[in-house]
Amino acid sequence: MREVFSLLKILTPRPSGQIQKAAPMDNQPIMSVSGIRGKVGESLSPSLYSAMAFLQTKTAGGGRMLVGRDTRPTGPDLARAAFRGIRLAGGIPVDIGIAPTPTTCFAVKHLGASGGIVITASHNPLPYNGYKMVHGSGRLYAGDECDALYRQYAAGDFPRQSDFDSSDDTPAETLNAADAHVAAIVGAVDSEAIRNAGIRIAIDSVNGAGGAVFPRLLDKLGVAWEGVHTDLGGNFAHNPEPRPEHLADLAALLTSGSGFWGGFAFDPDADRLAPMGENGEPISEEMTFALALGSVLARNATSVATNLSTSMVIDDIVRAFGVKLFRTKIGEANVVQAMREHDCGIGGEGNGGVIYPRVSTVRDGPVALALILERMAKEKKKLTALAGEWNQYPIVKKKIPLGDTNAADTIARLAETFGGEQIDMQDGIKLIRDYGWVHVRPSNTEPILRCYAEAKTPAQAGELADMMMDLV
Repeated sequence: MREVFSLLKILTPRPSGQIQKAAPMDNQPIMSVSGIRGKVGESLSPSLYSAMAFLQTKTAGGGRMLVGRDTRPTGPDLARAAFRGIRLAGGIPVDIGIAPTPTTCFAVKHLGASGGIVITASHNPLPYNGYKMVHGSGRLYAGDECDALYRQYAAGDFPRQSDFDSSDDTPAETLNAADAHVAAIVGAVDSEAIRNAGIRIAIDSVNGAGGAVFPRLLDKLGVAWEGVHTDLGGNFAHNPEPRPEHLADLAALLTSGSGFWGGFAFDPDADRLAPMGENGEPISEEMTFALALGSVLARNATSVATNLSTSMVIDDIVRAFGVKLFRTKIGEANVVQAMREHDCGIGGEGNGGVIYPRVSTVRDGPVALALILERMAKEKKKLTALAGEWNQYPIVKKKIPLGDTNAADTIARLAETFGGEQIDMQDGIKLIRDYGWVHVRPSNTEPILRCYAEAKTPAQAGELADMMMDLV
């Protein structure tokens, strides 16, 4: 897919018959296994959404196409552009409004739709938006499926803009998918145990789409809550990536009150969840998957899938339960593919993403919340104590702007440097030593290299990260 990104840069418009070639833009969107990301008015335009919706609907064979979005102010206009593309391809646009990514994915399968579109840039800040493609089975598109659409877009296999402009930009149906999603989650956990535990938590949904689902979920589970930034206005009150350094208001809420069992934060499309201790103490987002995994494996000894950059604590947990672990390239679709291939009952990523196919085959923040609440209820432990059952290895996460750097050449040089050591080249390069690891790879969502390092001590993790950063 990075080849597609390069191809888009060199395209020139060459209209032929009723087909229009994709016009070049100085600042291209990133097209990857994680969907499309870019800044609206720069690398993203309504015309791109119309064209992609047209191509996706054609690929799905027409039928009902669900469109959900997060709370970004640009979402409604982009949704209307997608409706045009769906209609022009002979499909039926169904608007589910503001909905988390997992809610849209769940609804596609639940309603038997042909596919779905999620208008979101996930954790990216407000200037960004994006486009995620949902398969008719309710999962996000796999890498090869994304590639196929990107190549069609690059070839300009879609109608002229004038045809899109004359197409109807209204949905054929409007519905709310939150209740069905919540019902499925409640049915997948020990809801009675949660109701009887008297749990009270704090929530920060960064004024994103999570606010359309989590209050209903907590009400059904009998969990009391207080929140900050929980409306649907789309004004992200802080950096929307749910990391401890961005969650000062949630920490303040926890420290100002009493009786909390812990705190939780969603990203804007609620496919990720981050935990926080009951007294406002930071807990790594890496522990979300660990905590949910413990809940599932306690009642179902299933194989597990995760990506290369997820914490070593997952290795500890699968060893304790005696199950198999499969590691994949970065990207939710890659984890889902491994889950399908190895019949895994749960998968996830260290960014706070949990994939529980009993509900949906997509990262699902509300599912993660319910699984963790179940574990808290059954063990009668608040979040800090629950997280303390497993090692929390120090992890360092850094970014390196790519600029004019060729990512593939950089990775190749690193591979040559560490050729005599244990390395994994599935995605960038991961150097593995007996005390920790460091992973450098091109981002799927930003024009950067990511450098993650984890070890048994903070000093070791820092040294591994610094070593790679210096070499890059």
